[in-house]
Amino acid sequence: MSARILVVDDLEANRRLLEAKLGADYYDVLTAQRGEEAVQLAKREKPDLILMDVMMPGGIDGYEACRRLKAMPETKHIPVVILTTLDDRDNKLRGLQAGAEEFLPKPIDDVQLMARVKSLLGLKVVIDELRAREANGKRLGVIDEDARDPLEQHRLVAGNVLVVEDNATQIKAIKSALGVEHRVAVMGVDEAAGPPDLCVVSVTARAFDGFRVIARMRSGEATRHLPILAVVEPDDRKRIVRALELGAHDVIGRPIDEEELVARARTLMRRKRYVDALRTRLDQSLELAITDQLTGLYNRRFLFNQLAPLVQRAQCGGDQVSVMTIDIDHFKRLNDTYGHDVGD
Repeated sequence: MSARILVVDDLEANRRLLEAKLGADYYDVLTAQRGEEAVQLAKREKPDLILMDVMMPGGIDGYEACRRLKAMPETKHIPVVILTTLDDRDNKLRGLQAGAEEFLPKPIDDVQLMARVKSLLGLKVVIDELRAREANGKRLGVIDEDARDPLEQHRLVAGNVLVVEDNATQIKAIKSALGVEHRVAVMGVDEAAGPPDLCVVSVTARAFDGFRVIARMRSGEATRHLPILAVVEPDDRKRIVRALELGAHDVIGRPIDEEELVARARTLMRRKRYVDALRTRLDQSLELAITDQLTGLYNRRFLFNQLAPLVQRAQCGGDQVSVMTIDIDHFKRLNDTYGHDVGD
């Protein structure tokens, strides 16, 4: 999958290195050396992904640049990956809370980086397609031009979390962290409150194959779009990459840091609600395009699309087709006198 990636780093050597690695996989790479430059370039060029260094002299740092990007309508849908040598808990949480989708330490592991890039770009393609359809719906007038952005509607999310885990200590930590905001159910133990909005799957479990769970969820119709957070050993690069390749949206290392878990869960669930809202809005727009809002009956557009194949089927021995038209005498006079709202 080809895409445009913006690399932001104050050191030319780092920019050139990432540009070479990404270019070898046929990505189109843009570069910036300062936070303010990155914000303006992203606003103008609309990249598909941003790789952002944190420590940049002068102006704004990577955290502030990320916050500004997530605050602008033109760029808030672009995934941001924080790249930094500051590989500690506080800086990781700071990056996630600023709106970044991921936080990767330097020196960068090439395999993990490429797995993250492909995973985030895959999701970006889905969101871009839904947004393009919504924009077309607004242009055609079947979606309200002033409708509130679903991303704003779902900035604060609470929902159902399904935990697939066999380690009692980790289950306790997950429930402690997520139970404050969400309804948490452990598969095979608790009764779920409803369809899950997030699934936390352990790939280190002994009682089941976590990879198979992820694969089955990705292939199932009901769970295909469900965000999955995989629990992994932080140093097990092979399993991390495998989880992402199979369809996990994010990973978290064990032992689980509760604040990091909360931050990652919020990001995943907010993104799911946003995509769900886009799909719902598109479904509604399709319905509006073929039905009359006053009566709920199918409109002329639907009739023209359906009538020809129905007549052809009747001519080939299928069910007969009848069309009835009803006219109201002098109705134009009513519209002209009292207006179309009264006429309707």
